[in-house]
Amino acid sequence: MLRDVSFSIAPGEAWGVFGASGAGKTTLLNLVLGLLEPTEGRILLDGVLWSPLPEGERRHRRPRIQAIFQDPLASLPPHRTGWEILQEPLEIWNRGTSASRREAAARVAAQVRFPEAALEQRPAAWSGGLAQRLCLGRALMLEPALLVLDEPFSALDPTLTGHLMSLLLDLKRGGTALLFVSHDLASIQVLCDQILVLREGQPLGQGAIGQLLSDQPHSHLEQLSAASYRLPGTASR
Repeated sequence: MLRDVSFSIAPGEAWGVFGASGAGKTTLLNLVLGLLEPTEGRILLDGVLWSPLPEGERRHRRPRIQAIFQDPLASLPPHRTGWEILQEPLEIWNRGTSASRREAAARVAAQVRFPEAALEQRPAAWSGGLAQRLCLGRALMLEPALLVLDEPFSALDPTLTGHLMSLLLDLKRGGTALLFVSHDLASIQVLCDQILVLREGQPLGQGAIGQLLSDQPHSHLEQLSAASYRLPGTASR
């Protein structure tokens, strides 16, 4: 259960959501995506009510929000090839021709460094890292206003993580808003402008990331340190 959570993401801004397991991070993402409905409060998209709304009224705005989930293989259709998975969002929303959809898929695959030969394969043939890259590519096909990411680098090596981090920073500069959930504070510091720290469903602290993390000896940092995370300038516990 989440309580007293309130924040706003502007175009081209990234918010990091940080906290221990069970803090409410995934619940927050599911509320933003409309997969769960709030019992109190409201969620706005582009300044217009998003939740609660009937799905019929919400559907035409869904391309504005795309997500990358923590388990990439579980979120991919096992019977479709990489080419088909990337082109599917454009087919669903009747965008472009068959040729232009294929070109867009090839362009996005190159963006996320997904080998073109592997696009002929199905998810069972891919590593977790390849699957995660394709999930990111699929999310980018509709050019969303808000990209929601749940531990998107967990299956990637450091080199590929760095490339995709650079890609997300480029998307930010182009006006895409990011909501980034991670237990890796270092990644949040690189990618995000603002941070929301959750503990047992409640905000422990939120605001500009540099200010919050340098606000020593503020209780936010003391409690974060106690949560067994490595913070800048502290020893591993």
